[in-house]
Amino acid sequence: MRDIGLERGTVILVPHNPKWRLIYEEEFKFLYKILEDYIAGISHIGSTAIPGIVVKPIIDIAIVVKYISKIGKIIEIMETHGYIYRGEILLGIPDRYLFVKGTENIRTHHIHLMPITHPQWETQQLFRDYLISHPESAKEYHNLKLELKQHYPNDRERYLEGKSSFILNIIETAKKGTKQYKNKK
Repeated sequence: MRDIGLERGTVILVPHNPKWRLIYEEEFKFLYKILEDYIAGISHIGSTAIPGIVVKPIIDIAIVVKYISKIGKIIEIMETHGYIYRGEILLGIPDRYLFVKGTENIRTHHIHLMPITHPQWETQQLFRDYLISHPESAKEYHNLKLELKQHYPNDRERYLEGKSSFILNIIETAKKGTKQYKNKK
């Protein structure tokens, strides 16, 4: 079995693999090299960044850029280096640009690019960090993913929809915890 990659449209879940951190770090270096004039931040997001849970073996990376007005140039650079541009408004969220890496049939990376002011930058990291620091919630997410995979093995959209309320609840809980922590300082 390969360490990373998934056929488009399918839902296959595998146990966490520590190699994914190294794969992310390699991609981080490469992305920073080709986009260094535009990048304000890069982060490993998604389930492959959360130890102990089952995942679709695709590395999700969020990138925030200094100037979204340069998106045309960024798209050109990404495509020149083998990334496939999949469009802007993702899952109903504007100003979030998706690039994929891999073959037309097997995807290995999803690159989520957005302006530095985009709220998804913070919420994606809040979700990841909350699950890393709350193993009981990570286990709930793990179990939900297994259940959804049983129902929607060939329908990634329905699989994603099935996770959305859990994800939103975790983000709201994490935001409340962050506010409480800031108020105690």
